[in-house]
Amino acid sequence: MRVWHVPIVGTLGCLALAARAADVRAAPLADLAVGIVGIAGTVPRDRGPSLPHGRWAAVTAIGIAAFAAARLLVPAHPAGVSPSTVGILVLLIASVAEEAFFRRWMYGWLAVAGVGPALIGSSAAFAAVHLPIYGLRALPVDFAAGLLFGWQRLATGAWTASAATHVAANLLQLA
Repeated sequence: MRVWHVPIVGTLGCLALAARAADVRAAPLADLAVGIVGIAGTVPRDRGPSLPHGRWAAVTAIGIAAFAAARLLVPAHPAGVSPSTVGILVLLIASVAEEAFFRRWMYGWLAVAGVGPALIGSSAAFAAVHLPIYGLRALPVDFAAGLLFGWQRLATGAWTASAATHVAANLLQLA
């Protein structure tokens, strides 16, 4: 299997997501493009666990509970999205697109080198693309969020638990 495209596509995807802060109007297009890569892009065969839905639900609930607890302890940082219907829809699409890209596509390719590189690499890239929006102070929080999403990917063998958690976390930011 040829993998020459992986670093190029990964870098372009991260640059597109990081550039969202510069032009908020173009952000949905970047999210859509990266989401398409994340969902439709080829990934090496996943050797992750195949778990019953009850386990998926438990892993998702743990992730959402972690974000809910954090939201109670720390005030929300500005997301730059208005709480309008369109703003919320854009936020939901961004959440799913990011998880498809980072937890399905990027994690999937990095997992060829092992779980450690998949967790650390996808989490570091996730945190880095949020730097232009949230700044350096949020880097540890965004990296920790990436690790949580990566753990969910590892625990369930799929990216959908992290996508559901990411949607909930972003909605909690609006609350």
